[in-house]
Amino acid sequence: MTPNRIQRRFFLFAWACAVALQMLPALAASGPGDRGDRDNDGRGVQVVFTKWVTDWPNMAGLVSGDVGGGTFAGEILKYTPSAAIDKIEALYHLNGGAHQLTAHVLVTQNNLKGTAAIKGVVTDRPLKGARVRGVYEVIAPCGVINAQNGSIGDVCFQGTLDIGPVPED
Repeated sequence: MTPNRIQRRFFLFAWACAVALQMLPALAASGPGDRGDRDNDGRGVQVVFTKWVTDWPNMAGLVSGDVGGGTFAGEILKYTPSAAIDKIEALYHLNGGAHQLTAHVLVTQNNLKGTAAIKGVVTDRPLKGARVRGVYEVIAPCGVINAQNGSIGDVCFQGTLDIGPVPED
């Protein structure tokens, strides 16, 4: 292995450890049976995520929070770029230890600020129909080995999603 490849693998390992350490306070704050119960008491569910583009239009990443620790997967359905604002339509698949769900989201990414606003709805599982609101920050460089390179660069997106209770009919 080349020294550069070894450095990248070490950085990825260190980055994964840092993300895992960020999840510990959320896990410690909840007692047995508490995680995943927020959706049952009307407060909704909060998700923390880090994601990146793997091979266009696919995304991968990690989730934590009320869904439990797990993985993020996604597909970009429509992408309308501009110098200032990108409009993105995507599916987010959250595969946490306590909850698994898919959300159809519309993202407005402010390229000048490196931030984004997310709005959408859960399309499956027990939270089907619940609203999704969130934000993320663009992190560059992110150091993830399989993040897409080239014109997008080595970029990650780190943020939160608030998934509200299912609206009453």
